[in-house]
Amino acid sequence: MSTVSDQKLPPPEPIPWRTYCLTTQAISIINNSPILGELIQKALDSPGDANAEASLPVVQLPERSEILHCLLTFIFPVTPLVPSKPEEIMELLSVAQKYQMLTALTHIRGSIARQISLPTQLEPALHIYALAQKYGLLPEALQAARTTLNYPMTIEGFFNKLDIMPGAALCELWKYHERVREILASDLTEFRTSCARGTITGLQCTELSSSQIPLWLDRYIVSIGGDLSLFGCAELSKALARHTMTLAHKYGCECVSIPSQTLHAFWEALASFVHDVFEKAESALSLVRDQEDPQAQINWTPSPPETFDVSDTNLIIRSSDLIDFRVHQSILATVSPIFKDLLSLPQPSDGEIVDGLPVVRLSENSELLNSLFSILYPIRTVIPNSYDKVLYLLAACQKYEMALVESSIRTEVKRGEFPSPKGAEIFPAYAIAHGKGLIPEMESAARQTLEHPMTFEILGEGLQSFEGWALRDLVNFRRRCRDNLITCLDSFLEKFPRDWGYHSQRSLNKFLTQIKNDLKLKIFTRPLNIPSRIRQEYLRAFEDGVCCNGCAGAFEKEGSIFCAGLETELVQARDKVRGDRGSP
Repeated sequence: MSTVSDQKLPPPEPIPWRTYCLTTQAISIINNSPILGELIQKALDSPGDANAEASLPVVQLPERSEILHCLLTFIFPVTPLVPSKPEEIMELLSVAQKYQMLTALTHIRGSIARQISLPTQLEPALHIYALAQKYGLLPEALQAARTTLNYPMTIEGFFNKLDIMPGAALCELWKYHERVREILASDLTEFRTSCARGTITGLQCTELSSSQIPLWLDRYIVSIGGDLSLFGCAELSKALARHTMTLAHKYGCECVSIPSQTLHAFWEALASFVHDVFEKAESALSLVRDQEDPQAQINWTPSPPETFDVSDTNLIIRSSDLIDFRVHQSILATVSPIFKDLLSLPQPSDGEIVDGLPVVRLSENSELLNSLFSILYPIRTVIPNSYDKVLYLLAACQKYEMALVESSIRTEVKRGEFPSPKGAEIFPAYAIAHGKGLIPEMESAARQTLEHPMTFEILGEGLQSFEGWALRDLVNFRRRCRDNLITCLDSFLEKFPRDWGYHSQRSLNKFLTQIKNDLKLKIFTRPLNIPSRIRQEYLRAFEDGVCCNGCAGAFEKEGSIFCAGLETELVQARDKVRGDRGSP
């Protein structure tokens, strides 16, 4: 009689090859991505077909097949594939980040570093930065932002690249540049007095700074604080060469023979210092995945500031923040053909009813609708408390084709009953009007921006209101105005009365030429309000050039007419330019 231990257990049934492959591949994916692991497990647990071996579980993903194919090559034992286009590379990284594939993400970044050089030019770096912002990739955004530090962040330098990214991402880049400059300004003094002095020892120079290091070297360090593009071995060598060419031979300065070890030690200390500055500034860069509607940045009150209360209503309008307004269908149909058509349609059988009244949901918030409906009824108008809100009110009227209400609001703005923009607020006002297609407000705002400098410092947080192409359009408008003003001044240089005297003509010619040069070189750093200030400056320039009674008499007779004509023609030249709304 045999015992249980003597009996041989039947061999395990062989696992079909398809099932084995499926299990192995699924485990590989599950081990690399907890999110995909959950999706795969759900697919495996779901009831399959009767012929289980002939069917495979299906997991549907929204990503493109080309990107998923590249991603899987970093999981399975095959040759990893990295896309060639920056857009596809950033998309691949974003998908790996989305599914929390940390190991694959590290491998992808390593492959990219080995195969693709980092961009050194401004436009490719901005393109990578914009993509990294779009896909929420902070390491790539910081890497590209560092490259942009080699270029001054000015409207002049960025003017033909402004539509690469949304204004919100551009605003974050500007904050990063500002933070780097702030840290450099505060830390450079300590570096000059400690680190730099510690590496440059035993060197005799004819000119020492207060930090007791060669003056040329001290000036080079200070120059980096104003322009990081000067941070480089080549720029350091140029600074040394300029010094040795001017002073070293004449006074026997030892800088001409600085030991290479000394220069190397200084450069390592400077590079380490700049790297620390970059690391300190990293917290200043935030991710902006998508451009938010500027409306979201305005401080709207969560409920109507005043109770909207009318009687005998037959319709409920529900705002985006779930506030109900009881109104009359006939009034809405009278002022808006959109509502007239909407309310003429049969109500759906499953439509929402409150107190026997049909409910229509709108995308506008309660504060905006409260102002709008107060204009439609013979009650006290609820006035928006900012010009930005006026623009959104106009946009709602335009959306629902309330032409008469739209006209009424514009009249109230002109009368001063509704808010108007103050100072630099005109820049975000232009951005909102541009985005909402409010052509009259956009044109007016564009002209008002000429009264201010247009720099990133002036734009500030207002950058967040801009789409990239809106900022591009405003820059192009300013440049076209500048060109027209210069053309106008050129024509006036040929119109000087010949009886004003040589000295007077020379003074005026010099003055108008200076105005032209300022327009060419300071188009963004100074206001472009030439017509409004030309008379005072023009008169002052003429008075400085009066040299005799003959000149004074000629000016008294003809000068005022000539000055008024110049002002009029400059205004006409400027007003010929239209603030056209370009396409994205």
